Amino acid sequence: MDFNPTDALDDQTARAIIRDIVHSGTIIWSRHAKERMAERGYTTSDVIYILLHGQIIKKEIDPIHNNWSYTFTGDDLDGDEGSVVTAILRRTLGIVITVLA
Repeated sequence: MDFNPTDALDDQTARAIIRDIVHSGTIIWSRHAKERMAERGYTTSDVIYILLHGQIIKKEIDPIHNNWSYTFTGDDLDGDEGSVVTAILRRTLGIVITVLA
């Protein structure tokens, strides 16, 4: 599957790509995301769980980086609702930008 980060993806396709990245690709954890995770008590397992089981509630283009970001919302491993903002950089590479409570 060809992938261009400047193309808008429908939610189903974006979710499928993110899930593929989680299972067999590479996730970059931004410093900002790591800081927010520590502040909010999230583990990497919590974030991955939200990415695998959550729903996309927002997507927007980042004109500076020329790619789309996707906000996933769902329950973490403790059953608390949270959100994760991520971007797909390549078909097998994603970045966790931030985590929201």
